[in-house]
Amino acid sequence: MTRENFRPPRFLSIGLGIAIFVLVLVALCSLSQGVKWAGSALLYLPDQLGLVRTVRPAEVFNFDITRSPVKVNFARAGLYQVYTSDYDLLVISDQLAESDSPPWITITNVSGAAPVSVSYITRGLLPYDTPHAPGRPVIEVQISEPGEYQLDYPTRPAEISMVPDYSTGHEALIYAAFAVQLLILALPVAILLYRREQRNWQRVHETRVRSIEQFEKIRRLARGRGTEGDDSQKPSPHS
Repeated sequence: MTRENFRPPRFLSIGLGIAIFVLVLVALCSLSQGVKWAGSALLYLPDQLGLVRTVRPAEVFNFDITRSPVKVNFARAGLYQVYTSDYDLLVISDQLAESDSPPWITITNVSGAAPVSVSYITRGLLPYDTPHAPGRPVIEVQISEPGEYQLDYPTRPAEISMVPDYSTGHEALIYAAFAVQLLILALPVAILLYRREQRNWQRVHETRVRSIEQFEKIRRLARGRGTEGDDSQKPSPHS
């Protein structure tokens, strides 16, 4: 009769497994935010050099949409984007954009100036989206002049952010900045890999040369022994 050595899992192993699962879950949930922070890090130097402009935290308007309407004071004219991380609001925005329905948010100038242009953003999250606003942009807004504006939308327990759009029209420059910096960062790694491959090739070459030399040495020895054997089989002149 065989006995099975069953060992119950230790509390340390169970705790370690739970901790790893939680870390993986957190990493997956914050993957989009990590992509945005990585893009923000790559845009830091171009922003300091004046090549591109990035969103500052103070430029982001965060507010919940449990009440409507609300008034927002835009200090500058230009493009703005509406960000959200609410799953239902993201799905609703995508479905309305596909059906060519009017945006779920309307913006009007309190002073009665020209109407504001509002349109859907159909792309997904990109590395140059600001990490200072949760989620991704779903609506683009064109503010023609600074001033106070009123925002109307269906109320729901969710949050949105109004963010200045500094990327539209500058995508080529942004991607070029990404590419140049990634190449610079990858250059030392490429040099190390090239040197390692060079050393490996040198070792393989030296091993091959030694193998050839040993093979030639063995063949010469075998040839010499064969010659001696032939000489010993020749008849003696005195026989």
